[in-house]
Amino acid sequence: MATDLFERLADLPIPAPPPTFNKALHQRLNNRLLAGQLLDLAVRGFGFALWHLARAGVGLLTLTLTGKFEPRSGDGPRPAP
Repeated sequence: MATDLFERLADLPIPAPPPTFNKALHQRLNNRLLAGQLLDLAVRGFGFALWHLARAGVGLLTLTLTGKFEPRSGDGPRPAP
């Protein structure tokens, strides 16, 4: 029974998509991709940049006030992976 249904569906003609289908699809997809990329930049990119800028500012302030530069143990060259 199921094969008869599939055979009947295979014989039905498929209408062509509207002429603006591709353009509308790409426009919606591009808008969503752009929004996702901007959100990712706002959340992760700016947060990362602000964190490292704050660390550099604290280091500059510490160096200015104490006159000493004390690198943390994690700073310095890293071994190759």
